[in-house]
Amino acid sequence: MSFSFHIEQENGLVVIQLVGSLISNQQFEELQNELDFHYNDEGLKLVLDLSKMEYMNSTGLGVLIHIFTQIRNNGGEVVLVNIPENINKLLLITKLNSIFNVEDTLADAKKILV
Repeated sequence: MSFSFHIEQENGLVVIQLVGSLISNQQFEELQNELDFHYNDEGLKLVLDLSKMEYMNSTGLGVLIHIFTQIRNNGGEVVLVNIPENINKLLLITKLNSIFNVEDTLADAKKILV
């Protein structure tokens, strides 16, 4: 199962689209290296677009929690958007939907972040 990501920056927002299946820490390493550059940005506003995610297990959830914690500890905010049904169920079961900011679309996320 493959995993990739695409990063875009626009108007003070960093938008990362996650693609594929996130099931191991090894898959996260490359994204982690990219995010290390942004973690030091105080007040970073990050949107994680999950529209192209196929699968995520507990390791994938751990990755999301790690990103969330790093950004929040530095005064930033993270919003999840376009969550596929299977991943949304996982967020509901683990009650992580109450921790993350969740919006339906990128446009909705921009409204609360900008």
